[in-house]
Amino acid sequence: MGNIPSSYDTAIDLSDFIGETEHESGDMTVVANAGVTIGTLNTILAKEGQRLAFEVRNPEKATVGGSVASNAPGRRQSSTGGIRDWVIGMQIVLADGTVTKTGGRVVKNVQGYELHRLHTGAYGTLGIVSQAAFKLLPLPPEQQTIIAWFDDEITANEVGMKLVNGLFLPESISAISGPLATQTVEAAGEVVSTDDVTTLLIKLGGGVRSIERQVNEVVGAAGAAGATGYAVLNDVAERSAWAKLEKAESNSTLAVRMTSRPLATLAASTATRSKVMNLHSHDISTISDLGFGASTMLSNPENNEDASAYTTIIVDEISKNSGSYVIERCPLHVKQSRDVFSDVGSSIDLMRRIKAQYDPTNTLNPGRFAGKI
Repeated sequence: MGNIPSSYDTAIDLSDFIGETEHESGDMTVVANAGVTIGTLNTILAKEGQRLAFEVRNPEKATVGGSVASNAPGRRQSSTGGIRDWVIGMQIVLADGTVTKTGGRVVKNVQGYELHRLHTGAYGTLGIVSQAAFKLLPLPPEQQTIIAWFDDEITANEVGMKLVNGLFLPESISAISGPLATQTVEAAGEVVSTDDVTTLLIKLGGGVRSIERQVNEVVGAAGAAGATGYAVLNDVAERSAWAKLEKAESNSTLAVRMTSRPLATLAASTATRSKVMNLHSHDISTISDLGFGASTMLSNPENNEDASAYTTIIVDEISKNSGSYVIERCPLHVKQSRDVFSDVGSSIDLMRRIKAQYDPTNTLNPGRFAGKI
């Protein structure tokens, strides 16, 4: 993740910086060191019927420090928001070795500016995140995933947006297009009659009766819109379907994540796939998180020339739809020729001043963040 560092001297590995996790179940807060993995943390919290409010990819490998530093995205942003919304305190090691703290360990605290928000998503360019405190959520009594697939992309997107704007908000709802749409249905153990489908993957959460009502609403909406097929998934199929998306995001050669209004992300995704397919009959898939307004465009270009061409098409379409982006994965060749973060406009001047204040010698991850700060 991030741009190529402009210089590199020493790597600091915090993966073994684990220590004791401080879980205050009554206050619904937890404090964990940077090396604790998100999966381990959720396992500890689940024993008390609680969970982190956000999700990240590969939770068994993703650490607290890395997830906070990159403001790592996840499917549940549709309903509960991202990491920045749930951090209530942080310990940071500055470039000169000074250990500082911001926020606290309780939900209600008044300690001036919430500087932990500044460090969340700064890619370690302002300080090293060594510890973080989070607000928590209770585990829902029941969870259920429904998959539905359509032979018409517009219809699928309309159904998805109706559910987002309906009587309840799904925990997460993703519209998948391209080859990955068919692969996700097959991963869930269902049979697809055509390779050209758009798939909705919807996770619901709540009490038993609430889940029953939500399932009926989703199934009814899919059936009324003429879905090619749909299924209420068991635990094994549910894990397999969501894992398919995660694997695609983690293993694609090119992955660009766009953030904008939901309808804008859908428009950009559709236009991008059309133009890439016209340029070269190569696969490109998109995963649009409808409730959050984010879309990840995935492809596996065969060579550097294709990778550069695809990236240009994707970035141009995102710009046309007033979106911001992060090129999360790409060949080195692409990173050498462009900034992997979208233009932040006049904000870059303020960002440079903040960087100079926190890290005057440009020690921490120089050149890695937006604007190659």
